Amino acid sequence: MHRITFAAPSGTIAAIPAKAHAHRALIAAALADSPSTLTLHRFSDDIDATIASLNGLGATVTKTATGVSITPIPRNASGRPHTTHGDLCPHESGTTLRLLLPVAAAVADSTDVTAHGRLPDRPLEPLFSEMKGHGAQFSAPKPPFTVTGPLTGGQFSMVGNVSSQFFSGLLLTAPIVGGASITSTTELQSRDYVRLTMGVMKDFGVTVDESADGNTFTVPAGASFHGRQDYAIEGDWSNGAIWLVAAALTGAPITVVGLSPDSVQADRRIAEVVANAGTTLTAGTDTATGLPTLTASGRAVNPLDIDLRQMPDLLPVLATLACGINGTSTFRHGERLRLKESDRLVAVADLVNDLGGQARLEGDDLIITGTGHLAGGQARCCNDHRLVMAGTLAALISFEAVTLEDSQAISKSYPDFFSDWNLLGGKAREL
Repeated sequence: MHRITFAAPSGTIAAIPAKAHAHRALIAAALADSPSTLTLHRFSDDIDATIASLNGLGATVTKTATGVSITPIPRNASGRPHTTHGDLCPHESGTTLRLLLPVAAAVADSTDVTAHGRLPDRPLEPLFSEMKGHGAQFSAPKPPFTVTGPLTGGQFSMVGNVSSQFFSGLLLTAPIVGGASITSTTELQSRDYVRLTMGVMKDFGVTVDESADGNTFTVPAGASFHGRQDYAIEGDWSNGAIWLVAAALTGAPITVVGLSPDSVQADRRIAEVVANAGTTLTAGTDTATGLPTLTASGRAVNPLDIDLRQMPDLLPVLATLACGINGTSTFRHGERLRLKESDRLVAVADLVNDLGGQARLEGDDLIITGTGHLAGGQARCCNDHRLVMAGTLAALISFEAVTLEDSQAISKSYPDFFSDWNLLGGKAREL
């Protein structure tokens, strides 16, 4: 539990490494034909879960002073990464489970899969059915279970409105199963995460062909991942959003170092959202490191109208921003948020209301009537790291201190968050 009292953060902060980028690079390196090193200066529970799972599948991933070194999964006589038995332990990381489940079925004769928290109940269909159609077998419909292979390549077809991670997992597996083609039969939501996967795969030597309509992704037979040295993980737009929103709530300037303007991360859209709300954004370059900088200053004043289909993870912090803006803000198409660490639509609405705001659900849309301030008080974070961020930001517009239950959930993605908050002049203390 943490208590946050009003104090406007201000100054310069380095972006933490992008979790989505790190997951994918770690997996590509573990499946490569030679060792790799990744530059990764901070870790989180989710990244640690992927590291542990890759070690459980036969790779050797070791933390170093600058990041990690990866010795790939050993290869059998046919040149395919192979282990007799694997252990996949994603803990509460949905990304780890969804990206590595097809990998496990491809490289291991059998793999024991465990999960914790809400993860066992988060959807695995239609990935399950597609994997079964290509040789995988499961001992149970949800974790814990044992998956046996081998998974084969070929043609995969799935709806695209459940999770883009299903597509990314099959793409990452494709080079080691003789190639594959994966088609989305509906609009592919969170498409940018698939493009991030494609970018990482290209960095490690595998080109993914995308059809003209953007619905089919193909990895040809004979493709192979190659190891990389000193491969840098880019800054995280999802967590960088916290600092841009903090500046938008108070007007006090914050500069974030290391957010690439050329990133394909879905949550890079936060820059456009904040700018449209009236906050000034100024791009630059850090003289010491040569990394890009982005400075946010000036309070946001324009209500928000957000389609969540391509940036669902931004809802919690943007909901807090909406509370700080006079007027009605609307967040549309949030159905997939019901399947996160919490039913995030309900949890965000409850958090806003618990702190004295006005939020209501209309189906899968969230409507917030902002007054520029909140009352403060105690709020439930539902063991959801993104609600911890949203609740902390809420203290910047609250009359009273904000006390957050389940604040330890922040370690899932940003273990040093409260330290960084206080470093910039905020006031957060553990109870």
